[in-house]
Amino acid sequence: MGEANRPNQFVLCVTQWWRGKDSEGNLMPLHWALTCDTSGTDNIQAGDVYNAAGNIDTFCYEAERNVPIRHDGWRGSLVVGRIPVASLNQFERILSQIPVTRHDPCWNCQNWVWLSLRELRQAGFAIDPDLTMARLRGDMFGLLEAWETGDI
Repeated sequence: MGEANRPNQFVLCVTQWWRGKDSEGNLMPLHWALTCDTSGTDNIQAGDVYNAAGNIDTFCYEAERNVPIRHDGWRGSLVVGRIPVASLNQFERILSQIPVTRHDPCWNCQNWVWLSLRELRQAGFAIDPDLTMARLRGDMFGLLEAWETGDI
């Protein structure tokens, strides 16, 4: 499971999954979500997934509980912070209030993840203070390359 949860904290990750190609055969951007491993094993990770689900005209906030995180579409998870178990309700409330944008071809789940991390950091959650959108994109691309070469 990578970095272990502490007894009273969840490790927060940005996780990405492969989405394949669109109807015209173009590669779609990887789907990003915030994830917390809450159950499972090293080989079969399960946990909570928070994301902007849908597509350009249906995006909405979605929270899923105890679902597989590492499956065939998985392309890596990056540790970005820790969430105290006692603050999980506040964490989820903040995420539920992050705006989603529809009908904008420049906006997707990756933008939602970044906005969420910024809001969580501003609310006092332990989010990597050196994390920027540029670094996040670079690190996530590095994970994709590591997956493609079999390093993860």
